[in-house]
Amino acid sequence: MIITEKYSQLAPEVKSILSRLVEEEFGHVAFVQERAWAQPDWVLIQYENEEIATFCHIVVREVSMDGASYTVAGLNNVITPKAHRGKGYASEVVREAGKFALQELNCAYGLLLCADTLLPFYSRLGWYRLEECKLYYSQPSGEQRYDSNTMLLPLTGQPNFHPRHINLNGLPW
Repeated sequence: MIITEKYSQLAPEVKSILSRLVEEEFGHVAFVQERAWAQPDWVLIQYENEEIATFCHIVVREVSMDGASYTVAGLNNVITPKAHRGKGYASEVVREAGKFALQELNCAYGLLLCADTLLPFYSRLGWYRLEECKLYYSQPSGEQRYDSNTMLLPLTGQPNFHPRHINLNGLPW
């Protein structure tokens, strides 16, 4: 069963478990540790036998793409603890996040930032990589440019959009 909940309304013990899982997954990644990150607005959690089997966060934000403003669902921290991997839970949660972003949040696109190794996973789920896009985000020290993979998921049936410039208008997710 997948539960969708406002991050701000999560029980403290659930937030604690999610934080621990994020730290286990990304605590050793310098890029992650060296940056400030947006707090999620929503979380989708897949449970198995009352354990968190997979989850992801969504940040809802007005971003600028090629000078126009779009409401996007920023997907991040798609994490499956080791004991639950290989069961398709992450795919289910990512698909459900896309549906939720369109139907409940009225977002035009899903937007995520990811490592090379994750491109095939997200591509199978309908996301596409922006090949020649410059993405900028805020940090306490000022604006920075992201130099890895940016992916979009069209949510409203429009054709694939390939912006050349994106500004997240805030912290990354």
